[in-house]
Amino acid sequence: MDPLSGRNVEVFKEPRGVIRIIQFLFAILAFATTAGYSSTLKFNYACKYNSNIKGSVSVQIAYPFHMESQSKVTPFCTDALTTLAPSGDYYPYGSYSSSAQFYVFVGVMAFLYTIGITVLYVFFDNVYRDNDRVPQIDFIVTAIWSILWFIASIAWSVSVSFLKLETYSSRLFHQITACLPDYRGTAECKNIEEFAYTGLNISLICGYANVFLWASSLWFLFKETSWFKSMHPEQAYGGDWYTGDNKNVVETGAGIP
Repeated sequence: MDPLSGRNVEVFKEPRGVIRIIQFLFAILAFATTAGYSSTLKFNYACKYNSNIKGSVSVQIAYPFHMESQSKVTPFCTDALTTLAPSGDYYPYGSYSSSAQFYVFVGVMAFLYTIGITVLYVFFDNVYRDNDRVPQIDFIVTAIWSILWFIASIAWSVSVSFLKLETYSSRLFHQITACLPDYRGTAECKNIEEFAYTGLNISLICGYANVFLWASSLWFLFKETSWFKSMHPEQAYGGDWYTGDNKNVVETGAGIP
């Protein structure tokens, strides 16, 4: 404890303090790379029934990945002479908003919790030390969030896999009537820019990194609880106190303030 400022800066030399800083950083990376993701696919087209009609189309995907409302492709090269003419807007199949939003929620709440608990470690260390319930609550919340990180990461990784599958240009062209190959389509479509998935890959890596960080911190937090101290009194009161003539005092509890 810093006697001049009343701050326990020594906590950042302990595993629980160091891990909280790392958790803070990876939580930001996890939700920021997901909520801030945006990418665009571009392709050129030339109408088969009139080669003078040409143009380009951009399809965007972005958080929260609700394709029907975000990634519409307005029909082009409509030909009244063919029954295969496009009749409505087209977009990549699927909606991945639920898993994406849950993942971001877990990340934001983890970010806020690491700030709050670190403030408690530094400025209210006496509360953390003197009240047995505070370390226990810290341990339980961390355990719950370890599970939530695991569930969110699994769900989001499955959604990202399907998202990639449905947004490859070859797959997308089969969902746009005008771009269907051979005689089935009314336009020749040529891809000029693919979607970039780097941000999504980083978000997945950060998600699983958070699973590891939050789960691995449980041991260090457990050692701060009264549960651990009751099972290992020699560590709770220090190795010197548990040696020699004082061993029996610790075991019986006599003379311990």
